[in-house]
Amino acid sequence: MKFRQAGRSLVVAVVALIGLAFVQAQEEDWPRFVSIGTASPAGAYYPLGVAMADLWNRNIEGVRFSSQETGGSVANMNMLESGDIEIGIANENIAWNATEGNEPFSHPIDVNLGWTLNKSMGLFVAPRSSGLETVEDLRGKRVSLGTPGSSANVLGARVLESQGLAEGDYEAVYMGWQESADAMNDGFVDAAFFVGGQPFPAIESLAVRTPINVLDFDAQKLRELPGFPLSTGTIPADMYDTESDATAVQVRSINYVDPELPADLVYEMVKVVFDNLDALAAAHSTGDQAELLSPEDAEALGIEVHPGVVRYAQEVGAWAD
Repeated sequence: MKFRQAGRSLVVAVVALIGLAFVQAQEEDWPRFVSIGTASPAGAYYPLGVAMADLWNRNIEGVRFSSQETGGSVANMNMLESGDIEIGIANENIAWNATEGNEPFSHPIDVNLGWTLNKSMGLFVAPRSSGLETVEDLRGKRVSLGTPGSSANVLGARVLESQGLAEGDYEAVYMGWQESADAMNDGFVDAAFFVGGQPFPAIESLAVRTPINVLDFDAQKLRELPGFPLSTGTIPADMYDTESDATAVQVRSINYVDPELPADLVYEMVKVVFDNLDALAAAHSTGDQAELLSPEDAEALGIEVHPGVVRYAQEVGAWAD
């Protein structure tokens, strides 16, 4: 009897050692450091990126995760290609242009899809005292389109173009979210374009100081633009205490992944995220909007989903095996 018990104990010990050796072998392939590119602090990307890095550091051993303040979507695509970051948050239209090699990118960039972080809204804001009510009213005005490298540079210009305003019809300046709000309050710019989860902290900070207008525009004209198909949503009047509801561009913000990141590490990362959506919601009000992309979503975007994400999606039944 003792011999059989000892034998069983030996088998259990051997199996445990094999399992430990397998995990250690996997972890030896993991990078020591992983960085996530976000955007400026006054939007949604930055607090959510900080929250994800913190969750990963507390739940995944052997890798040090950090979040980086960046210029935003365009910058994050370029930083993924250069190897400066391994995860980058970007609006889907910007990443689509990156993988297609369309402007503002000079060539196609190879990234993998991760998961949807939240739904972003792009909107033009102006102090109510300016008298500006629609995007068409921005002709001849000084307009902030976000920091250089942010998705606002591209998305804001497309909205302006759709309403008949070409480059030169307005004076574009490039400031961060909070800088833009402060500049409007001080009269240095007439309006600004913001992109992110709503409500947007920088807009809220401006609305506390002075009444604002969210500038309306013709959604049908925007949908008729060539290129990535853009949809629209509504900013309700009670969000920023405006006089009426207004139209905004609607795009998903997605975590994009370096294709070279090991699948088993990415699996652990996405699992931690979806096991802790309450922590993301505590970091920003849109944090609980995280979703897995469907196979149809991936096909429409024309970008491969990282194998580690696919493994998790299959495990929870979101994708077929």
